[in-house]
Amino acid sequence: MEDLNNKSDASRASAGPSPAENSKARQGEQRAAHDDGSIRIDIEKPDSGNIVRDEVWLMCTVVKWCFISIVTGIAVGLVAGGFLLALRRSMDFAASLGALHYLLLFPGLILSYYLVRMLAPQSAGHGTEAVIDAIHNRHRTLIDVKAVPVKIIATIATISSGGSVGIEGPCAQIGSGVSYLLGRIFNLDESDMKKIIICGIAAGFCAVFGTPVAGAIFAVEVLFVGQIFYDVLLPALISGIVGYFTAASIGAGHLPSYLVEIPQIGPGVLVTVLAAGIFFGLVAIMNVEGIHFVNKMFVYYQITGWKRPVGGAVLLLATGILFGGDFLGLGSDVIQSMIMGERNLPLGFLIKIAAMGITLSAGGCGGEITPTLFVGASSGLLFATVFGLDPSFCSALGVSAVLAASTNTPISGTILAMELFGAHIAAFAGIACAVSYLVVGHRSLYPTQVLLSPKSRTFVIKKTEGGEQLVRRFDSISLHRIARFYLERIKAKLIERR
Repeated sequence: MEDLNNKSDASRASAGPSPAENSKARQGEQRAAHDDGSIRIDIEKPDSGNIVRDEVWLMCTVVKWCFISIVTGIAVGLVAGGFLLALRRSMDFAASLGALHYLLLFPGLILSYYLVRMLAPQSAGHGTEAVIDAIHNRHRTLIDVKAVPVKIIATIATISSGGSVGIEGPCAQIGSGVSYLLGRIFNLDESDMKKIIICGIAAGFCAVFGTPVAGAIFAVEVLFVGQIFYDVLLPALISGIVGYFTAASIGAGHLPSYLVEIPQIGPGVLVTVLAAGIFFGLVAIMNVEGIHFVNKMFVYYQITGWKRPVGGAVLLLATGILFGGDFLGLGSDVIQSMIMGERNLPLGFLIKIAAMGITLSAGGCGGEITPTLFVGASSGLLFATVFGLDPSFCSALGVSAVLAASTNTPISGTILAMELFGAHIAAFAGIACAVSYLVVGHRSLYPTQVLLSPKSRTFVIKKTEGGEQLVRRFDSISLHRIARFYLERIKAKLIERR
């Protein structure tokens, strides 16, 4: 993306503006240039006669979206809550079979693979990716209400049989499908349709996360990298909170909380958290690239058709036999036990990444957030083991930081940590999430995220014939020349001070 530094308005003269210019400034926006050449946009105060009218319009918009958000939250909360209850019952039934439980992997993955392939191809995978793509592109053709029951059945079949996926992606697709149907009923235009779909996603996330604020913020933040869609922030919060309490009212939702000892802020602790952020960023790279690598292996070895679910079931069954059942299924109880210090799986995140990639590549349906939380908790145990730190505190940081880096949502990751572990962890979680978010680079579990602002000035977004492309500024410059350039600048500064 070309810099805007050269677009500052050079037409401003020292003479005072004319009355016509003053009138235009009052009616619209005025551009002003900073000393560094960047542009600031100042919005002039409106005429006193228009204040009442503007406030009335704003209040009407607030009332309108409060109503739409509440209706959306209730509808999505009921459907998502019903899905969670059905999943819980199916998991209890599968657990009652004992060791024979994992033999259900074969019929479970086969059912999920062919059900999605024949009835709703857009329901394939984790679901969130398809929803983000629908919002950014052509939601009227990508979102199909009939995909909701298909997603519910396929996800239940995958998770209850032992597939290593989560439930937030399906709930996001459930939320988008239900909200799209409501948007058609309300006869909303395209702009408002996107807003109500985001509200539905927020309600679905909150019903699953059990964290109303983090779930709603996540639904807004996950759409873009480098910018938040503030216009839909209030509706998403209302819809998410209503969706959470609606699901909880029918016995499906819960607000998890963990007792984690938070250290006092000090230089040593801050350095440790910075190092942890770098480590969790590297883990997030492994998480994102590992899933893609497994899928590439399925393609490379030409595992297609019925071979996908059968081959995936064999690999998952072997994983369960070799490493235990902690790495199969939803894994929420394992995450909780790791955070509470009841389980020690410092290298378990490597196995979980492989199991998640195998499940999705084999045709299983489910989300990626719950396994990512598992990866974060387990990698936190490894960091604590290596440096002799509190395992519960490091697991808590890992849960939030790996999620923030893997999905490019540092704000949501920080808020999630506050809702799960208390407000005292905010400073540490914020640092860890911000650092890991930068370390992971421009990778994401969701490739259809729109990059609006690069994470470093080393990169720029340039428009090409095929669309926008992220390129490096210094492709023709070696790292040695860059290092020498900055060393020379430092020497020059030191000489000036002398």
